[in-house]
Amino acid sequence: ALYPHMTVEANMGFSMRLAGVPKEERRAKVLEAAKILQLEPLLDRKPKALSGGQRQRVAIGRAIVRNPSIFLFDEPLSNLDAALRVQMRIELARLHEELDATMIYVTHDQIEAMTMADKIVVLHDGVVEQVGSPMALYHHPRNRFVAGFIGSPKMNFFSVEQQSVGDDGVTVRLPGGRPCTIPVAGEQLASDEALELGIRPEHLQLDENGPLSGQIKVLERLGGQTSLYVQMGELLITIMADGDVAYRVNDTVQFSFAAERAHLFDAQGLALESLSQHPLASLTRQDNRAATEPAAPGAQV
Repeated sequence: ALYPHMTVEANMGFSMRLAGVPKEERRAKVLEAAKILQLEPLLDRKPKALSGGQRQRVAIGRAIVRNPSIFLFDEPLSNLDAALRVQMRIELARLHEELDATMIYVTHDQIEAMTMADKIVVLHDGVVEQVGSPMALYHHPRNRFVAGFIGSPKMNFFSVEQQSVGDDGVTVRLPGGRPCTIPVAGEQLASDEALELGIRPEHLQLDENGPLSGQIKVLERLGGQTSLYVQMGELLITIMADGDVAYRVNDTVQFSFAAERAHLFDAQGLALESLSQHPLASLTRQDNRAATEPAAPGAQV
């Protein structure tokens, strides 16, 4: 929290004042941080005269003047409205580029994690589930929890029947009876092991000859995209379609997916390893150089 009786400049320089830093040095560091954070016109204002996003930038400025090697952000955007959250995500990404400092960012919002991180640590009940770049976690989730957590809307899951295991992957029987070979390694599977298939809403395509079908229960038109919520047996499946689809509520639709886009999970919820690495899985937010480090699942935090 900011001190309400102090100006922006005084708030940003307060820790240095307590540490006995000379006034001229304090002012120079505050001005430098204010320039980075675009706060120069606001230095004489008090917190009550600032917007929520501006107050967040002042709080960040108090940390910058200390010149830390590591920043720790604990859900800094949780109290902001949707528009300000987007703005501050951009600000923090720019700040990271400019300062070239390590930032540890705690969030329950997977969109913040995906858009801002070079590397994500996914925690569940204090246990590390997976560590990797955003695109590695998106394309190669280690288990069902990570698969369901990363991505918006969430991944669809439904039970499938195992038919056979071969060099080209695991063949399963989809709801409705059609077979499909998923290109994953299944040598360790028991012959009667229960399997679950996961497919993201954006990877389902409306297809008159598709192997899956259901009835539209809810249709949300979002402009460029339309979200279809389709009842398939007892399951409600989400499909992201083009914005101008002509379907209506209660229509029956058929849909399909590319087998390489699907994920297969064993009875313990662990993902079967894909037979090929997605070309974007090693990309970070900043560039194409960073490769995903091996995950350290199961570590206690």
